[in-house]
Amino acid sequence: MPRLVVLLSLLAARPLLAGVPVSYQTAHGAREVAMGGTFREMGIGANSADGNPAAVAIFQAFQLEFAGGWSWQTGGWYGATWARDSTNPELAGAVGVHYLTENFGAGSINQLDTSIAIAARIGDRVAFGVGTEWIKQTSPNVNAASLNLGISILVMPQMTLGFAAYNIIPTNNPQLARTFEVGFGLLLGPVRVGSEIRSDIGHGPLHPIWNSGVELWLGQALALRGGWEWQELLHQNFLSSGLGFVFGTVGLDVGWRHGLSGAGDLMVFGLRILVQ
Repeated sequence: MPRLVVLLSLLAARPLLAGVPVSYQTAHGAREVAMGGTFREMGIGANSADGNPAAVAIFQAFQLEFAGGWSWQTGGWYGATWARDSTNPELAGAVGVHYLTENFGAGSINQLDTSIAIAARIGDRVAFGVGTEWIKQTSPNVNAASLNLGISILVMPQMTLGFAAYNIIPTNNPQLARTFEVGFGLLLGPVRVGSEIRSDIGHGPLHPIWNSGVELWLGQALALRGGWEWQELLHQNFLSSGLGFVFGTVGLDVGWRHGLSGAGDLMVFGLRILVQ
């Protein structure tokens, strides 16, 4: 019951924030930023609510996560929180709420996002999930929602493989553009690697976005992270790095993303809590 209250309270916070005067494409966790944007198919964090919905159920945990990001080139910033409960072996759920703002020469954009994911496991190795994302934005005014579907496979205890389709309901909104994705996460001793590629299919040429990252644990309390992101449509490359510190069931993260050729930088700080 307390877990359900946490999930519902995050949803209840959304209309309270709607009157606050935000754009990034979305908010990102610090661990995700440090690993080149890789997270959608790994299913290891509460921010799985924003990725492949099936990945929410692939590992059992009750997690809370918070993040704040800032870009000093534009003065833009965001805050985000996520909650995930996958302790039930049959049904799992996660929710995320993001508030974003970014300044431009002619003004600013304010945006509020809500993401919800629900997943069920079929046996010990396969999970199916459905999710939604709702965007409320000013300048230009946007009020749109769409549907995500996914499947995650635990190929072996150390490896996940995922397939997802995002925004399969047409919204005519570039921030909710239809994309298909395939990706994996692999844990080899103290090293975790992941890679994901996504693009629309059937609407002209492919314009993939490729995220790849690595995480190296030095003992049980310190992690070194690095990654790379390539956005083909905009011809932009991003390099990233970061650190993670673990104190019992609490993790503190910092991630930095550097855009090559003037694409812009982003610094993110995060807090992760493993409740169970």
